[in-house]
Amino acid sequence: MAPRIILLHYTAPPVVGGVESVVGTQARLLRQAGHEVWVVAGRGRHGAGCMLVPLLYGRHPEVRAAHAALRRGDAGPVQEVGQRVADELAELLSGSVCVVHNAFTMAKNLPLLWALHRLVDRALGCRWVAWTHDVVWDNPQELARVPEGPFRALLRTARPEVTYVAITETVRASLVRHLGLPQAAVTVIPPGTSLDALQVLGSQARRVLEALSWDAYDPVLLVPVRVTRRKNLELAVGVAAALRARGRRPLVVVTGPLGAHNPANARYLAELQALRESLGVEEHVVFLAERGVRCSPRTVGQLYLACDGVLLTSTWEGFGLPVAEAGLLRVPVFCSRIPALREVAGEDAHFFGPEETPEAVADLVLRALSEERASRLRRRVRDNFGWERLVRERLVPLLNELAKAGGAPTPE
Repeated sequence: MAPRIILLHYTAPPVVGGVESVVGTQARLLRQAGHEVWVVAGRGRHGAGCMLVPLLYGRHPEVRAAHAALRRGDAGPVQEVGQRVADELAELLSGSVCVVHNAFTMAKNLPLLWALHRLVDRALGCRWVAWTHDVVWDNPQELARVPEGPFRALLRTARPEVTYVAITETVRASLVRHLGLPQAAVTVIPPGTSLDALQVLGSQARRVLEALSWDAYDPVLLVPVRVTRRKNLELAVGVAAALRARGRRPLVVVTGPLGAHNPANARYLAELQALRESLGVEEHVVFLAERGVRCSPRTVGQLYLACDGVLLTSTWEGFGLPVAEAGLLRVPVFCSRIPALREVAGEDAHFFGPEETPEAVADLVLRALSEERASRLRRRVRDNFGWERLVRERLVPLLNELAKAGGAPTPE
């Protein structure tokens, strides 16, 4: 049986803060991956996977009183409160993988710091992770509140029983410098972000992204149009094939239903499906209509935010609403050089002729995305800081290795 995972911090959501956001997202995604996860904190919302131990909160009156006594030279209250914390946590943490966010390296709750070191000494069968966002030695104002003596020493003490994770190379360098850890003993796993974490996705958009494994593709091109012949969608299918031939893993998503006023549109969709199969891009070109998905306008707007660019291959349009929508949301537009689209976009879209080859359009897309800083940053964030990928590829393997080894794994 896999051990339960404890995420421990001073506070937890809905308390607002960067670390609290990381704790909440890690808990949610680890549960989705099938793990038993509990958040343990001094403040937060009790229940629904969160246990409150009030003395973990750095502003708890007894913790504040203990800090004040220490500054007067009396260490007794810190140890007394710390012993109570250790006793309360011991049974809860026994046999778990405990991911401690910041409390090993910050001085916001010295009784908790003292308790954690005593619990490590007890050999509870707990696998420990010091998930380090901040190091007190880099914050002179925070450090000044800790008198010289044993508690400052604890803040410099690296434990061989603990696996150290830093959120950046900068924080890893600080752990190496101040705790004397070898660089190879500290794993770097950054915090993540995602549209879902920013709460800009509705339930339908989230289902579409998950069903298509959206973040596994690059580039993702949105085609927010109905399936009608004048949309020239065979060019969009060809662009997907050309991108794939250039070593990319594209996803071209046509969001609209079949055009409602012409029964021949069903035959056109069948032609596009046959073309897709002949080019070997069944995985890379998706018509949401064939999956029975009818996107609401809200969902389409959210898909704009999730894509790398909008692709419009029409041979004729009376206006060009998708160009205006993409512009409003700052999404690059790749579109036919036809009068209506030129009228809407001016010179601020990437144009190609309606008779252009798929290969030429693919080259235009790749060149433009590589030249636009916002597009490059978007891909960098998605590739390196996407929450789902970080949890799947970095956090879960670390926790599984800890569970298997029964202690700190050998870092790479």
